[in-house]
Amino acid sequence: MKKIKIFVSALEYSANIHLFYLLNALQKKQLEFEICGIFDSEILKRDSSFSPNEFRVMGFVEVLRLIPKFFKIKKALIALAKECDFALFMDSSSFNIPLLKSLHQAKNKPYLAYYILPQVWAWKPYRAKIFSVYCDALWGILPFEGFYYPKTSNFSYVGHPLLDEIPFSYTKANSTNFIAFMPGSRISEIKALFPVFKELVKHFKTMNKKALLIIPRHFKNRDLSKIYGDLRDFEISFETYEGLKQCEFAFVCSGTATLESTLLGIPTILVYKARWLDYWIAKRLVKLNYIGLANIFLEFLAYGSPKNNHNPQNFPIHAEFLQDQVKVETLLKAFYKFDNEKFFAQKEKLIQYLKNGSAENCARKIENFVKNLQN
Repeated sequence: MKKIKIFVSALEYSANIHLFYLLNALQKKQLEFEICGIFDSEILKRDSSFSPNEFRVMGFVEVLRLIPKFFKIKKALIALAKECDFALFMDSSSFNIPLLKSLHQAKNKPYLAYYILPQVWAWKPYRAKIFSVYCDALWGILPFEGFYYPKTSNFSYVGHPLLDEIPFSYTKANSTNFIAFMPGSRISEIKALFPVFKELVKHFKTMNKKALLIIPRHFKNRDLSKIYGDLRDFEISFETYEGLKQCEFAFVCSGTATLESTLLGIPTILVYKARWLDYWIAKRLVKLNYIGLANIFLEFLAYGSPKNNHNPQNFPIHAEFLQDQVKVETLLKAFYKFDNEKFFAQKEKLIQYLKNGSAENCARKIENFVKNLQN
């Protein structure tokens, strides 16, 4: 088969992990390809045209500061994409929409596919029409996403990438005496949550529980004391899955990590603190009852839509504590009251709902695209 050139736009750390598994699935199909664009060269072990690191931010205020940087590289990214046969966009819709718009209007454009779609079911639903117009293919990772896109869009559910990636999934509670703490992958998240976690650990020490701090791999060569401060009460792991495998419980910042810990079968409590301005804006824009992905997915499974859930105080699988609720006493109480039986029953429902991983299905779609090029 013809060797193809693939343009990739993947900013988020989790998106690059998903991309790693997709490229491995492509290689197993003995498909010849090269990639260019903006992605994490350290994760993929491939040279990237641009680094995504400076574009990884959280909050509305921080995004505004990046606008001048984006316009500096926009033309270069579009020029790169035009040289390719296939363009794959992942997550980060605010970054990707301007690129898609320019490429959609171009005379010579690659095939435009979007994998890890924006959460139009949570906010900015108008984006669904934009993506259905600009993209040749939409690859959903949630079973309910398709209902939010026009029937004319080329949408398909490909499975969820985490089901490719998780190496184990406990079916019952373990007693290991290790408690995992995951305060996030961004420094602003860590600064907000870690002081509370440090106080929490002092209580667990009196119960002969050990604290394991799971640190993102991209901090491996950094001065950890400048990010976390005093770490004497923690054991440290840079490997999420290996670290969680040792643990009987986890306190996790919101994001992909809470879904990971849940699918792995680690009883989890979600803890999250944002800047007040960012939180205030999000509360007015995002129409959801929960912020944890496992809770969100199970709510869609049970009710079809968040608006049909008339008792959101009853969390589908694990508790969530936000902003002023993030207190040592509150988290300890939730730890003692945690319902393991409910957690594991709901975890199995979640896995059945998501069905399968996505890497193989995405790789097959790219393989079919290449075959059609030959004809």
